[in-house]
Amino acid sequence: MMKRLFWFSMGVLAGVFGWRYVKEKARDAASQITPAQVASDLYDGAVKLATQGAEIVRNLRAKDSSFVADQSDASRSNIK
Repeated sequence: MMKRLFWFSMGVLAGVFGWRYVKEKARDAASQITPAQVASDLYDGAVKLATQGAEIVRNLRAKDSSFVADQSDASRSNIK
């Protein structure tokens, strides 16, 4: 019984000190983050997303126009 009580109390102590450590680290990380930094990160992410979206659309349009050109060439060869 004493063995179990010992390990239970060690677990409780580890939990309490671990919780205090995590709480301190979270508080330190939160103090380093500013609203301007968050806004800047959001803006950079939105710009990157818009750039990638535009690139995807350009690639799809380029593939679509080459497909249309191939189809018109094939239809011309069938007419002869």
